[in-house]
Amino acid sequence: MGAYNVRTLTYKNQTQVRFFKKPIEYDKKKVRANERKKKTEEERTQFDIDLSIRQSMHRTKDKIWNICLANDWEYFVTFTFNPKIVNSKDYDDCVTKFHGWLDNAKKICCPDLKYVIVPEFHADKEKFHFHALMSNLGLLQLIDSGRRKDKGTKIIYNIGNYRLGFSTAIPVSQNSDSQGKIVGYMLKYITKDLATLTQGKKRYWYSRNTCEKPVIDSYLIENDKLHDFIEALENDKSYRKTVDMPFSDNELKIYNFDTN
Repeated sequence: MGAYNVRTLTYKNQTQVRFFKKPIEYDKKKVRANERKKKTEEERTQFDIDLSIRQSMHRTKDKIWNICLANDWEYFVTFTFNPKIVNSKDYDDCVTKFHGWLDNAKKICCPDLKYVIVPEFHADKEKFHFHALMSNLGLLQLIDSGRRKDKGTKIIYNIGNYRLGFSTAIPVSQNSDSQGKIVGYMLKYITKDLATLTQGKKRYWYSRNTCEKPVIDSYLIENDKLHDFIEALENDKSYRKTVDMPFSDNELKIYNFDTN
């Protein structure tokens, strides 16, 4: 297919339909990307830099959203770093030490661990910590912290096996609305500051062998039929929003439909 103006993404408990005001043409996207790659650092304008950061943020958020909603999750987990063990101001050191712990945990405690992990650049503009959605924790030690959430209905656990700093693990409600809100909360961590500091580096991780991905289909629908198609969906939607795409002079309408 050379172009599309409608894309459907089928997740675990919902389907998302995306409508583009102007068709997305694959060939033009490749040409624009190749033109940007040819520019040297001296030739790049501030517009080019801002565009690159915005597009990179969008791709990162979109991929996180897709993976998170295509899977069921049991815990929302936060990992911080003890400055005596990890340089929490050094992104590379945080990533290296954390992945060393994660690899050992999978080998020893939870070979079927399912996860999506994103970093957060702390409000102090200095330190990093990580957040994750996780399932299949296996023999990871969940220790009752004595604290509660949601009016006492959820236990806040600590992970006893995690010794790089402090951790919390909060059970996730098994419904699409609750999980969608948590995913939206995680996406707020992907900020311009984080994107700038981590250019050329990974901004999220997921367990490729245990995570499912959404089924994505693309279509090119004639404009005179597109309006009727959108109108027919209005009564069944669970969520809708419109997103301006100023850099590509386009507009995106997003519709979500619960399927559980």
